[in-house]
Amino acid sequence: MTSVHKAFSRIKDREYFAIDLPSASSTKVLLDYPNATLAWQRENPREETDAFAIGAYTHALLLQPESIVEDFIAIDKIDRRSKEGKAEWDAIQKRAALNNARLINREQIDLATAMADAVQANHTAHNLLKLATLREVAVFGEIDGMAAKAKCDAVIIDGSKVMIVDLKTTQSASPAAFGSSAAQFGYAHQAAFYRALCHSNGIECEDFVFIAVEKTAPHLTAVYRIDDTAIEIATRKLPALVRRWYAVKDGNKDGYDTGIKTLHLPRWWMLNETDETQQGN
Repeated sequence: MTSVHKAFSRIKDREYFAIDLPSASSTKVLLDYPNATLAWQRENPREETDAFAIGAYTHALLLQPESIVEDFIAIDKIDRRSKEGKAEWDAIQKRAALNNARLINREQIDLATAMADAVQANHTAHNLLKLATLREVAVFGEIDGMAAKAKCDAVIIDGSKVMIVDLKTTQSASPAAFGSSAAQFGYAHQAAFYRALCHSNGIECEDFVFIAVEKTAPHLTAVYRIDDTAIEIATRKLPALVRRWYAVKDGNKDGYDTGIKTLHLPRWWMLNETDETQQGN
């Protein structure tokens, strides 16, 4: 096992999430919101949604199919209004809690399977996953001297260099739409965060690519990387974001600035209003 391999560790999702360190997903909240928002999210963890279950099952199919039996419980429709149905549902819930497994119904399984099949049908995506040396692994390191963590979908190791592959389900995998999603959901921040952790372990992250698969049929799939300029901008923001994460952990719940502020409307609105005024003249 090389030193690069040793930097990555196989760890269950629930164990990983229980480690209280800043991650790309927890720090990206601070890109657009004050500390108070992250503090509230830490105190009020979200329940897993149907979309999360579908995404998790899609990931399992593509990255760790052997984990499905242990990590998921397939359920049929249960009439929880009846005494028998309620008893069956309670038993399933207890079984899921005991085994740290996710519940998923047949319709969700069918959707996840269709998306996984579409990814495999994409030549580039298929080859990337086929080349993956490691799958579903965590990497721990430092950003500006502060401990942090990340969970990688797939890692391709080439000597001392790595390529990280991340799977995203999306409404549209077109360049324009997925570019908007990347901006909205902080994908440049994610790529920069993971690269920084690799760097802190003495590993060069040569590339970070996203496999985007659409949630609706025919589940078109595309593969993208974020441009270097966006990564550089995101990288410069990392130390301040991680420091704020630790400030929140220590009890800082600062919100927006108090007092009356001047609101500057977006550039697109100004341009639109200017054009309409000129046309009116």
